[in-house]
Amino acid sequence: MANFTIRDIARIAGVSTTAVSFVLNNKPGVSEATRQRVQEVIQRTGFTPNAHTRRLNLRRSFSFHVVLYWHDYDLFNQFALEIMHGIFQSCKELGYDVTITFVDETMDCTALMESVRSKTCDGVILSQIEDSIFFARLQQEEIPFVCVDSHVKEDPSVPIVEVDYYQASYEAVKHLCRCGHKQIGFLGPATPLELRSATFGGYTDALREEGLVCNPAWISSIDFAAGAAGKYFDKLMDTSSLPTAFFCTGDAFAIDLVRSAQRHGIAIPDDLSVISIDNILVSQFIMPPLTTMTFNKELLGRRAVEVLYSMLSANEYENVTLIPTTLCERSSVKKLSY
Repeated sequence: MANFTIRDIARIAGVSTTAVSFVLNNKPGVSEATRQRVQEVIQRTGFTPNAHTRRLNLRRSFSFHVVLYWHDYDLFNQFALEIMHGIFQSCKELGYDVTITFVDETMDCTALMESVRSKTCDGVILSQIEDSIFFARLQQEEIPFVCVDSHVKEDPSVPIVEVDYYQASYEAVKHLCRCGHKQIGFLGPATPLELRSATFGGYTDALREEGLVCNPAWISSIDFAAGAAGKYFDKLMDTSSLPTAFFCTGDAFAIDLVRSAQRHGIAIPDDLSVISIDNILVSQFIMPPLTTMTFNKELLGRRAVEVLYSMLSANEYENVTLIPTTLCERSSVKKLSY
């Protein structure tokens, strides 16, 4: 079989090489008749453009760079890896390669920019990165980017793909109320502030609608660290009575809390009910299996790629994309009767 080029396809179809490029990349700018004629020639010749040709013709690298925050606590990383799966799958379908930079709290903005510049990419996906200075540097150098699950403030210049954490929190607490719980604690991190605001807002609004109030001792502000939720619960056992249920802003916190409660001889859910958000893989295997608000984490990654691709292809995008959640009932919440 002959090795055809885009120039050959254009000559056979009687069109310009630009028209062939538009057809190959499914872009507007050619008539339907021209599109069909080019596609017929491509099918007849068996032409397949190689990656190098695509890059030269469109002046793109066909690569996205993912900057991913890597936690010390592995349970939080489970969540990030499921998002990455969606990113990989969507990029594969679009014909894009993926490069990754893992960062932690020790990497500053300058180091991040050096990492981005060192990679040849068309755009950047920031996963759980909330550095506004870094965003400004990317914008200054005109590098397209999108934030996924980064818990940043809404800004027309910063595209965001995020879980609807407010609604998830609201629905979780409402479920506890429907199960008869009136004393409900809140276990979540002090930062990021946007995550705290969304989850605590959903929690307090649900309680307010039910005419309930909460003991301040049952409201936590902990770190994103292994064992932080357990340490909070240990301290609570020494200083205060327990609510009948806890709402946790993530499965990792809930799992820590359940383990700590069980060490203290407290049965879940007979003595204490627990509900959370995320539905990471391990949440169905702990004892008892965790009731949680679930959502499609792969879809988070896919939406991030779609937004970035839209920015490059059409120079337009949805500023904020919220992923909805649904209740996944398991065995960690008890129905009370009064």
